[in-house]
Amino acid sequence: MKKLVLLAFASLPLSSLAQGGLPDKPYIYVEGKAEIEKAADMVTLRFELIARNPDQAKANQEVQAKATKILSLLNERKIAESDVIAAEVKAEPEFEEDSSGRKTGKLLGYSVTRGFQVKVRDLPTFPKLVDELIGITGVKFNDLDAGLTKEKEVQQEIWEKALVNAREQADMTAKAMGVKIDSVFAISPTPFPQIRAQMFRSDYGEATTERVIVTGPPEYRLGSMTVSQNVHILYLISPAK
Repeated sequence: MKKLVLLAFASLPLSSLAQGGLPDKPYIYVEGKAEIEKAADMVTLRFELIARNPDQAKANQEVQAKATKILSLLNERKIAESDVIAAEVKAEPEFEEDSSGRKTGKLLGYSVTRGFQVKVRDLPTFPKLVDELIGITGVKFNDLDAGLTKEKEVQQEIWEKALVNAREQADMTAKAMGVKIDSVFAISPTPFPQIRAQMFRSDYGEATTERVIVTGPPEYRLGSMTVSQNVHILYLISPAK
């Protein structure tokens, strides 16, 4: 969304822009805000499978065998293949360290790692799945994120609410000032003072929604998610008749 907005803004005739990228006509600048709280209905597990052995081939064989076991387990728990990412295998040498933590150069063996990312959409099943994965020797959990299965729909909903909030503020401000709103000059999730530096870049970034994700304690109680969105709008105005 940000990409499209910035491209539209950059396409305006430069004659319509005053210093700093602002309009050369009377305008008001408002920031719309909205917030939605939703119960998490999905969780993403990120973990690594690690094996260590003086022989690199044996460490690799151990990782591959346990990876097959993990994939079979996920299949038994009816996790869709599209919800499972099994990253490439990485092998690194491990060296002996002295008392100061510096490597001595003596090779001890090899560490072979394979990363996994798994989306669990059936929440009642995920605590048992976590326990089963932890029970596999060499599995190290890195992260556990609560999420929403319909995140795009929620982002669209919160964007629309932020736009409505901005318009309400603009109407209230215009009425108090004795002016009327003529049109929208520009809309962006980025504050306009920051846009000047981005307008003429070729690598426009994608929109990001400011989010606060609250996850539960170790007993796997998922908290709610608060999705928030800010939108910055420049409205052109003229005297009310």
